[in-house]
Amino acid sequence: MKLIPCTHARTAVSRLRLVAAALALLCLPAFTHAQDAAKSQTGAAAGRTPTSPRQAHGANLTANVPKLDRDASLNDFDGMEPSAWVKEHMTRVGNFIQNSPIDNAQPTERTDVWLGRTATTFFAIFVCYDHHPETIRGHLARRENIDADDSVGILLDPLEDRRRGVLFQVNPAGVQEDSNWVEPGNTDNSYDQVWDSAARRTSKGWLAMIAIPFRSLRSRANAPEWGVVLRRDLPRNSETDYWPRVTQSISGTLTQEGALLGMQGASSHNIQLNPYGIAHRIKELNTDDANNPYFSNRNLSGTAGGDIKAVVKDTIVLDGTINPDFSQIESDQPQFRVNQRYALYYPELRPFFLENSSYFDAPITLLYTRTIGNPEFGARATGKIGHTNVGFLAIDDRDPGTFVAQDDPLFHRRAVTVAARVSQDLGSQSSLGAMYVQRTLAGKANRVGGIDFRWQMGHHWSLTGMAVASSTHQQDGTYSAGPAERMQIMRLGHSFFFQSNYRDFSQGFETDPGFVSIPQVRQSSTQANYQWYPTSPWAKRFGLQTYGVETNLRVAFNRSGQRVFHYTSDDFFVAFAHNTVFAPIFNGNSDTLGPNDFAALTRRTNFAENKIGFVFRSAPLPQFSVNLQAFHGATVNYNPVGTAPPTLLTDDTVNATLTLQPISSLTVDNIYLLDRALDAQSHVHVYESQTFRTKINYQFTRSFSLRAIVQYDSVGRNPLVSSLERTKQVGTQVLFTWLPHPGTAIYAGYNSDLQNLSRALCTRLPNGRCDTDQTIMPRAPQYLNDGREFFVKASYLLRF
Repeated sequence: MKLIPCTHARTAVSRLRLVAAALALLCLPAFTHAQDAAKSQTGAAAGRTPTSPRQAHGANLTANVPKLDRDASLNDFDGMEPSAWVKEHMTRVGNFIQNSPIDNAQPTERTDVWLGRTATTFFAIFVCYDHHPETIRGHLARRENIDADDSVGILLDPLEDRRRGVLFQVNPAGVQEDSNWVEPGNTDNSYDQVWDSAARRTSKGWLAMIAIPFRSLRSRANAPEWGVVLRRDLPRNSETDYWPRVTQSISGTLTQEGALLGMQGASSHNIQLNPYGIAHRIKELNTDDANNPYFSNRNLSGTAGGDIKAVVKDTIVLDGTINPDFSQIESDQPQFRVNQRYALYYPELRPFFLENSSYFDAPITLLYTRTIGNPEFGARATGKIGHTNVGFLAIDDRDPGTFVAQDDPLFHRRAVTVAARVSQDLGSQSSLGAMYVQRTLAGKANRVGGIDFRWQMGHHWSLTGMAVASSTHQQDGTYSAGPAERMQIMRLGHSFFFQSNYRDFSQGFETDPGFVSIPQVRQSSTQANYQWYPTSPWAKRFGLQTYGVETNLRVAFNRSGQRVFHYTSDDFFVAFAHNTVFAPIFNGNSDTLGPNDFAALTRRTNFAENKIGFVFRSAPLPQFSVNLQAFHGATVNYNPVGTAPPTLLTDDTVNATLTLQPISSLTVDNIYLLDRALDAQSHVHVYESQTFRTKINYQFTRSFSLRAIVQYDSVGRNPLVSSLERTKQVGTQVLFTWLPHPGTAIYAGYNSDLQNLSRALCTRLPNGRCDTDQTIMPRAPQYLNDGREFFVKASYLLRF
């Protein structure tokens, strides 16, 4: 999309965009009404819209789930052979079809699934034949860390809306992974439920059992059938097989689901209590008053809290939390943090905020829960009423009033965040929604609200849009307001992918509880790729599965119509078996800076930052995988000394990940980041940042594990040309975990942080306070432990 830096042109484009959005919304009901009418004329069952060619060809997409008089188990199988009881009482499903690497091909290995249910539990037993059982990948890993292993899974859509589901997977060691599924194929591993699994290997392959209590699902008690998709993953072939057939030529997976018949009476009504208690010893550097840092000690202290969950009318989930604790959460994955022009996005890791977070997803990120640091009370409601999805969240945050001096107006004050979202399903995969979010703190109130829509146009194309407005009352009485909008058109397909976005954030738009990386700009982006799937003998001989080309374009202008940046990326990629991909990449980037960015610039200056590099990843062996990205090119020095202007730098970056699994129960993840820059003219060293991170996990049993993380970060710089601070940091986390199932666990951990800080912290005055004319917390050659914690935490899940 070309942006014209002209006031009249921008006004015209804005009006046309609003007209287009209005026409889309007006046409949406007619479009979905036509879909409903077509469904009625074809005689399809209510709620089940034929969406793929194979349905019209009469393929069997249903499986009867018989009611069992006892629980099923792997003991009902002799090797790979089912017993007479299984054959008589359970239903067999087979005839899986390959989705990747070759769409609609026969699988390389046979898979059978036996289905049944009792009054309380659903059972699926997978029989996975394998001509090469010695190559099966199945490690005794932490829960939800099986993506590199062979696995089987069942994707359930109990509400049969073809939009949201839950995916249960298990590997050959019986390790579980569960996640929320939101079309078109987004997964959320924060979904943690109580269910049972078992697995064993044989000389002909492996078997797995998945047993899901109905109280762990959300379903309507009187629904006669559920949507279902069965899958098997074989990573050595980069292969995924499905029943029923799921083709890449149609957008979505649940849109192509089959049906489980005989699910009447599977009620999910229940109440859960999940109390916890924690005891810890903490020594930490207190910097609440930035001008008076000091060490605080808590030799032994304890706290308690918990969560409560209730399911109302089978489909609405009410959650409450009191004093949640996240001591066991591991640190963020490393990112390039030095010399960045824009804010970095860190994904949420805390379970309370992750669970059912998809109900608050919107084209513009209005709720970014990483802004909530230390809540004490929270309440949430999520679920579905008919065709209407609802979400509500209210939670406080003690952080703003904690990390300030006692004479600060914010001392002991709390922020309160409230979010509400509703969306109405329309037709097949289309929707119309609204969202409102506000954050209040000590006289400041930031409120954002707006509407959004998604229009699914056939099997491939979709149009998404959102228009919002914010109002902000500052503590000093000033007021600001402004709109923001986003439009996206996307095509999903087997060979061709296309996506184009337009974002517009006005000068007055502000979202305290949300996330906007680049504010006050108009930005457009386009991404497209096309790939081929060779079938010739030479391609099979070399293991070539696909190859293609990809291009990306991002351009942004400020509110005056001046260009802010222009980024392009082009690459050619090839993919082989064993998840092996190689792609050489060329980036044609440029950033434009002016007096508003740096006072030393007297006019707007464009900095060309072309780069070349490559991406390579592979998992050639079950014990080894690698992911490497390396680039050489240019960047801008955003941290010059004093009033000096920014300059162009020659930049080299490396991002490498190496995973080792030498034995089944041991996983070692290693990450290395390097960012080294020289002055483009004089070749003088400017800065260098490095990160080493090693995470070791040893799994004694499926429930008991030991995890250790050691991370080293360093920033070195030339003080003559860079104002970056010279830092060194070593973080350590050790955690023993006993986790028989989600909600019931015992954790014993140790966290430590070392930094190159002076032990004196500052120059003290006679009254004991720091001399503010001198450097506070100066850097030093040696390390100082500025934070150390030992803790033991226990929680127990009660279900009624």
